[in-house]
Amino acid sequence: MISDLRKLVPGKDSQAFWLSFFLCLFFCGIILFVVSPITGLSRNFGAGNDGYIQLARSLAAGDGYVFEKGGPPVFHRPPLYPLFLVPVAIFPENLQRYVIIIPQSVLVGFIGMMIFKIARQLYNQTVGTAALLFFLINPWVYWNAKNPMAAVLQTFLYLIFAYFSSRELFNKSGFKPRQIGLIIGAAGAGLALTHAAMLPAVLLLIGILFVKALIKSRKRISVSLFAGLVVICLIAPWTYRNWIVFHKFIPVSGGGGLAYFNGNVHWRGIEAEPQRKGESYIDASLMVLGIEGTETTATHWKGFKDIAQEEIANKKMIEHIKNHPLLFAKKVVLNSTEYYFPVFTKSFLAIKYVTIERWGLSVFHLILWVPAAVGIFAFRKEGLLLLVGIVCYSIWYFPFATFIGHSLYTLGTIPFLSIMAAAGISCFFQSGFFHRSS
Repeated sequence: MISDLRKLVPGKDSQAFWLSFFLCLFFCGIILFVVSPITGLSRNFGAGNDGYIQLARSLAAGDGYVFEKGGPPVFHRPPLYPLFLVPVAIFPENLQRYVIIIPQSVLVGFIGMMIFKIARQLYNQTVGTAALLFFLINPWVYWNAKNPMAAVLQTFLYLIFAYFSSRELFNKSGFKPRQIGLIIGAAGAGLALTHAAMLPAVLLLIGILFVKALIKSRKRISVSLFAGLVVICLIAPWTYRNWIVFHKFIPVSGGGGLAYFNGNVHWRGIEAEPQRKGESYIDASLMVLGIEGTETTATHWKGFKDIAQEEIANKKMIEHIKNHPLLFAKKVVLNSTEYYFPVFTKSFLAIKYVTIERWGLSVFHLILWVPAAVGIFAFRKEGLLLLVGIVCYSIWYFPFATFIGHSLYTLGTIPFLSIMAAAGISCFFQSGFFHRSS
C-alpha cells in the first residue's frame, strides 16, 4: 500500500500536472454531486459570481459584451475570462455548472505543475513535493475552481508571468531576447486583461527588467522593450473598444472608484456613515458618494451601469486619498490583514461578525505563514524573491475591496506562499527538530 501511495508522489512536472488536475476534478465533483444535493449549497452559479458567465453567455449568443440581451455595454469587467468561458456557455445552462470544472481543473493542473517546477528549481525535489501538497490541501482552490470567477485563470497567468520574468532577471531564461520578451509580454497582457489590478504589476516587473538590463546588460534591453510592446499591442484593441463605446480612456476596465468606497464603508472610522446592519456595502457606498439609486438600480454585477457615475466615484476616490492620507494608510493595513487573517480585524468592522469561513481562512493562512517566515529567514535569497512575488500581486488590491470570501484576492499568492512554507518545513527536518522531538 505504501509503495502504491509513493507512486502518487510526483517526480516530474507532468506528474504534478495530472495529480493536480485529477484532484481538482475529483473534489469539485464531490462538491457538486455530493455536498450540493445534501446541503443545498452551490446548486447554481448564484448572484456572487461577478457576471463573468453572463458575459460569456451573451458573447456566445452574439448579443455583445453585455450581461443580458439589450443591456448597457459593460466597462467594469475585462474580457479574457468571459472569452475563456465561451465554450462553457455554449452548453445548456443546466449543464454549465458541471462543464466548467473541466477547464478550471486544467488550469489548476498547470498551476500545480508550475508550483512543483518553481520549488524544485529554487530548492529541491522534496520541497517541490511539499509545496504542491500545501497547495492541493487548500479547500478554497476547489471552491474557486467550481465557480465562474477569474481567480484561477489569474493565478495561472501570474505564475507564468512571474516565472519567466524572474528567470530573465537572474539571467537564466535560456531564450533569445525576442522569444522571452514575447512570452513575458503575452502572459502579462493576458494577466491584465483578466483583472485590471494586474496592469500595474505587469508594468512594474517589466520596468524592473528594463532598469536591470540598462545597468548590467544592455544587450538584454530588448527583452523588456519587446515585452512592453507586446503588452500594448494585445491590450490596445480592448482599450480602443472602450474609447469607441464610452468615449473614455479605459485601458482595461473601470470600477476602481466604487471598489474603493466599498472598502471604506466596510470599516469603522474611515467614513462618517459606514455600512449599517441589513445594508449592502454597495448601497452604503452610493450614500457616501452622494449618488442616487440603490445597488439594484444603479449597478449591475457590482459595477455602475452609467459611465458618468463611474467618473464621479473615481474623482471622489482621488479627493479622499489626497485629503485623508492617514485614513487611506489605515484602510490599506486593515485590508491587507483581512485578506489573510479576517478574524483579527473584527473590532474594526462596521458590522461585526465572524463566520466559519473567516476562521477557516485565518487558520489555514496562519499554518502557511508561520513556516513560510522560517523559509524566508533560512533561505533569504529565494524567500525574498517569493515574498516580492506575493507583494507585487496583492498590493494593488489593498486600497480597494472589502473582505472577499473563498480566498479570491489571495489565491494568486498561495503558490508562492506554499513554496515558502514547504522550504520552512524542510528546515525543521534538516535541523533534526522532528527527530529530537520524537
